[in-house]
Amino acid sequence: MVTVRQAPEPRRSAVQGGDAEAARPPAPPTPRRVLIALYATLTLGVLLFWIPLRSVDLDAMNGYGLIGVLPIATLLGAGLMVLTFMATLALQRPNRLLLTLQIVLMVLALHAVTLALEPYARFPTAWQTAGFIEYITRNHTVSWDLDARFSTPGFFAFIAFVMKAIGQNNIEPLLRWAPAVTNLLYLIPYVLILRVLRCTWRAKWFAAWLFIAANWVGQDYLSPQAFAYLLYMFFVAILVNWFRYHDETTQRAGRRRTAETREQRKGPFWGVYNWLFGPKDPGELPAPKVSVRDQSILLILLFALILVGTAAHQLTPFLMTASAAGLVIVRRCSLRGLPFIAGVVYAAWISFMTVGYWSSRKGELFGGLGNVFANVSQSTGGRIGNTANSTATVQELRIVIAVAVMGLAFAGLLRRRSRGIDDRVALVLVVVPFSSFGLQNYGGELALRIYFFMLPAACLLIAYLFFPAPFDAPRVRDPKVRLWLGRLRTGSRRHVPAVAAAAVFALLLTGGFLTVRYGNEKFEQVRKSDVRAFDVMLDDYKGAIGVVWLSAENPDLVGGTPVMPWSYRSWERFTYTPVIANRGNPADTSQIVQRLKEQGPGGFFVTTRSHEDYQVLSGGLAPDFATKMRAALAANPQIKVVFADRDAAVYRLKNPPSEPVAQVPPKAGLGLRNSPWTPAGLIYLPVLLGVLLARELRRLRLPPNDLRRLRPLTVLAIPLLVSVVAVILERFVVIS
Repeated sequence: MVTVRQAPEPRRSAVQGGDAEAARPPAPPTPRRVLIALYATLTLGVLLFWIPLRSVDLDAMNGYGLIGVLPIATLLGAGLMVLTFMATLALQRPNRLLLTLQIVLMVLALHAVTLALEPYARFPTAWQTAGFIEYITRNHTVSWDLDARFSTPGFFAFIAFVMKAIGQNNIEPLLRWAPAVTNLLYLIPYVLILRVLRCTWRAKWFAAWLFIAANWVGQDYLSPQAFAYLLYMFFVAILVNWFRYHDETTQRAGRRRTAETREQRKGPFWGVYNWLFGPKDPGELPAPKVSVRDQSILLILLFALILVGTAAHQLTPFLMTASAAGLVIVRRCSLRGLPFIAGVVYAAWISFMTVGYWSSRKGELFGGLGNVFANVSQSTGGRIGNTANSTATVQELRIVIAVAVMGLAFAGLLRRRSRGIDDRVALVLVVVPFSSFGLQNYGGELALRIYFFMLPAACLLIAYLFFPAPFDAPRVRDPKVRLWLGRLRTGSRRHVPAVAAAAVFALLLTGGFLTVRYGNEKFEQVRKSDVRAFDVMLDDYKGAIGVVWLSAENPDLVGGTPVMPWSYRSWERFTYTPVIANRGNPADTSQIVQRLKEQGPGGFFVTTRSHEDYQVLSGGLAPDFATKMRAALAANPQIKVVFADRDAAVYRLKNPPSEPVAQVPPKAGLGLRNSPWTPAGLIYLPVLLGVLLARELRRLRLPPNDLRRLRPLTVLAIPLLVSVVAVILERFVVIS
C-alpha cells in the first residue's frame, strides 16, 4: 500500500500576515537621562573632531596622507561619534531624530573634513569638470575632439544651465561642498531601498551608516559619475518599491523533493545544500498595492532617468540595464520590457551621439572588451606599480578594505539564508556590477567603480551579518505569552553582543576610511597658486597654449595629463606635452627647453608642488628633484620666469620661436555622422521606443494571466528592434 503524504505547508512570513505587529511587544521608552547622555557624548565627539583641525599643518603630510597629521583629539572625536551611534543602536527602540543627526554629522566629518583644512576645492579632476561646464557656458555647444567626456555632456549642460539661472559665475564653492552634499543625497534613495526589506531597524540604520563610512572611492565630487550614480540609486529604489511582483511567497521545495528523495539525500553535502537552497521566505516585505495611474507615472519617470543617465555618463546606463534585467530574472521586478528599453537607449546613444569619438578610437574604447583578467589586474595590483612604500601601503589597504567588504557581505548573505531568508534584491545588486569587468578597463579605475556600485547592497548584507533577524520581535500569537514577553524584554539585552561586535567593525572602518580616502592628499589637494598658474598663462598669451610638464615615467603608461587643475577654463586653448625627467641630473633643463621650442610662441612649462609630490610618491623621483630643477630653470638664461611661488611656477622662453603657431580648434559639436541606413534608423528608433513604452504601460493595466493582449505590440516591436540593431551595426561598420 502506498502512503500519500501531504506536502508540508510553506512557511508563512510573520510580516506577510501582519503577525509581526501583533507579536511585537511594546518596547519601554528610552529614559530621558540616557538620551541626554547620548546627545552630550555626541556633542563632545563633534567638538573634539573639529576644533583641533585649526592647528593642522598640511605641509607635514607624508605619503600616508591626511591621517599622518590629524590630531589625536580629532581621531578620538571620530571614535566617540561612532560609539555614540552604536550606543543608540543598543536602545530598545529607535530614536530616529538622534540617529539621523548622527549620520548627518558623520557625513560631514568624513566627507567634508578638508573644508576646514584647505582653502580650495580638492581633487584636480574636479577642476576639469569646471572646465567642461565653462566651455559649454561660453560656447553653448561641445567639442567631441577635445575629450571623450564631451560625448556624454548631459551633466555638464545641466550644471551650466543651473549656474546661469542663479547668476553664479564662481563654481569653486560648489566644487568644495559637492562631496558632502552628494553623500547626503545618496541617502534619500538608499532609505527608499531599505524600507522594502525584511530586517530589523538596527540593520537598516547600520546599513545606512556603513554606506557613508565605506564609500571611500572618491567618486562623489562634482562629476557625471556622482550625478549618474544618484540617478541609478533612484532608478533601483523605484523598481523595488513600486514594481515588484505581488506573488512573492515562500520559496517551496522543488518537485523532486519527494519523501523518497528526502530519505536518500542525507549527509553533510545535502545538509549544506538544504541549508543554502531549501525553502526560503522572501527577504523583502510584501509588495504594496499601487494604482495603475501611479505606476504609469513612475514608469515614465524611469524612462526619463534612463535617458538622462545615458546622456550623462558612459558606464552607469549599462548597470541600470543590467540591474533591471537581474531583478526581472529573479522575479523582483514586474517590468519585463524595461531592460530592453534601457538597452536600446544605451546602444542608440553610443551609435548616434558618440560617433565623433568612437569612430577614430576603436582600439581605445573596445580594446578591453571581454579582457576580464587584464581589466582586473590593471584595476587592482596595476595601480600600485613602483610607488613609494607609504603610497603603496595606502593602495594595498584599499584593496584589503574592498575584499573585506565583499567577504563580510557574502557572510551576511549566508547567515540570512541560514535563517531561511532569500535576499534576492540584495544579491542582484551586489553581483550585477561585476559584469562590468567584461568592458574596457576605464582608465584602470574599473574595480573602483564596481566597488562603488556594489556598495549599497554590500553594506546591507554586512548589516545582516550582525543583525540577521527578519523582524524586531519573535512571532508569538498567544496574547498571554506576548504580555509575558513584553515584561521580560524590559530587561533583555540579547542584541548587545551584536552591537558590540558591530561597533568594533565600525571603528576599524572609520579609521580605514580616513586613511585610504585621504591617503593621496599630499598631491590631491589643490592650492590657490595651482589655479593661478593657468590664469597666468591665459593672461600672458592670447592664442593656443602648449603646456610642457614633467613626468617621472612614460606618460602613456601612467596617464597623459599632469596632476594639476588643468584646463579648468578655456579648455580648447590648451594642449599638453610631457617631458621625461632626467633622474640622474635634475639641473639638466635641455629637454624642457627643446619641448618649449617645439611649442612655438605659446609654449609654457608648468610645475606645482602637488604635481611634484606625485612624481616623488608615484614616480620615484628624489625628494629634492623639483627644488634643483626650479633653481636650474630660474638660472637658465634662455628661460623667463612668468610666475613663481612656493606652490607653483610657470616658465617660458625669453625669445620663443615664431613657429609653429598652433591654432585654437573650432567648436566641433558632437561630431554626428551619417551612413546610408542612418535616416531609417532615426525613424525606427523613436517608433521602437514608443512601442516598447506603450507595451509596458499596457501591461500595467492587464491582469497577470491575461498578457495575450500584448501580442500586437510585441509583433510590431520585433521587426522594429531588428531594424534598429541592424542600423546600429551598419553605422559601426561603415563609419569606423
